Amino acid sequence: MTNLFDTQLQPAPQQTPASPLIGLKVRLDRPVDRDRPCCHNICIIGPAKGPHAGELHCADCGQYRGWLSKPTAAWIEHVVTRFGAPTAPIIVRMSSTERREAPPHRT
Repeated sequence: MTNLFDTQLQPAPQQTPASPLIGLKVRLDRPVDRDRPCCHNICIIGPAKGPHAGELHCADCGQYRGWLSKPTAAWIEHVVTRFGAPTAPIIVRMSSTERREAPPHRT
């Protein structure tokens, strides 16, 4: 029989401060967003999960649109820190690194 009171106490998980990016709007202008747009392609940055820096959801319908990479999030945070919160959505495009690493399409 297992004694439930003999469990070892685990430290509480560390709470990370909320990202200053949460709630910011970005306009998606990636190839997939041109091929399959969602409403106006404007998304709201949500909290990060796993290895990602944030989650993107459509500002109009709430549909999941993708993950925000850490390098992109760092760039947006740098811009916001230097110039303040934008009045218009920042445009997020596919980086040249992503284009080079993309697997070839089969036709």
